[in-house]
Amino acid sequence: MIKIEINLAVALYLGISIIILLIWIVFEYRKDKRVKEKNYNNLWQCPICFHIYIDSRAETISRCPKCNTLHRREEKM
Repeated sequence: MIKIEINLAVALYLGISIIILLIWIVFEYRKDKRVKEKNYNNLWQCPICFHIYIDSRAETISRCPKCNTLHRREEKM
């Protein structure tokens, strides 16, 4: 069995926890940066049922997949 002192065990535990926390923060920062860079021109919200959906084919008029109503770009979210 490996014998270590309690001070060393606590230091290792805290060190590994801090490293994992820093890695998590870096990945979350990178994910937020990618989300901010995305273009949301294809994101629509239906004014009737308030359903949010993506319609990459529509430029000016889109059809809601939930209630099948048509709406124009001005009503886009």
